[in-house]
Amino acid sequence: MGRTFVGGVLLLLVCLTAGCGGAKKAQKKVNDAEVHYILGVSYLQEGNPTLALKEFLQGERIEPGDAKLQAALGQAYHRKKAYAEAETHFQRALQLAGDDPQMQNNLGALYLDMERWDDAIVEFRRAAGNLLFLSPEVAYTGAGFAHFNKGEFQEAATAYREALDHRPTYPQAHFRLVEAYFALDRAEEAVGEFLQALYLAPNYTLAHYKLGITYLKLNRPKQARASFREVIRLAPASEAGRSAADYLKIIQ
Repeated sequence: MGRTFVGGVLLLLVCLTAGCGGAKKAQKKVNDAEVHYILGVSYLQEGNPTLALKEFLQGERIEPGDAKLQAALGQAYHRKKAYAEAETHFQRALQLAGDDPQMQNNLGALYLDMERWDDAIVEFRRAAGNLLFLSPEVAYTGAGFAHFNKGEFQEAATAYREALDHRPTYPQAHFRLVEAYFALDRAEEAVGEFLQALYLAPNYTLAHYKLGITYLKLNRPKQARASFREVIRLAPASEAGRSAADYLKIIQ
């Protein structure tokens, strides 16, 4: 559910000669920490949280009060499934930065992985309610997922619809809303959401498969066959593809 963006490319170290003033030394210290931060972000983007963590820790030793470094440490620990450490650094980042919605969203995502549903809802709602947050649909969808896992299916559907109010083309909210409709035994509405989601992401194999299952429940064998054939076309060797082939053998 959170991403880190780099606001620059390469920061050169300044003032390496003797006789520099205190202000220039302080600036060099900041730049050193920034270099470690940028390197760490690049490692995260490459899918290497271990090397990212090493860089962020070096940066923290230089600038322990840097909010973005604390948030980055939270992300690195989160990816390494060190949840307690991730929470500590996310909380520290929020103390330093105030009500930063991106950090609140990232903390909510951490709480999802920790299955702390109520805490996740609180953080996602805080993020979504911040008028400066650029992606409220992500936070609303996270809150909906937490509600869903609590068995609060109507609340989940409401949150997903809030996400779609902010960004009607957000596929993840459509797919999650389908799950909520299934749980609420609202299959007809689920079909509509599936079709909308597949319009946005036409090659999503699992969605085609689940749509086929939905058509079977609604006794629409013709549409079910079409969905299962699309699954086989997209991913014949996948588990969904094999299951779709089995369904095609028995649908009359």
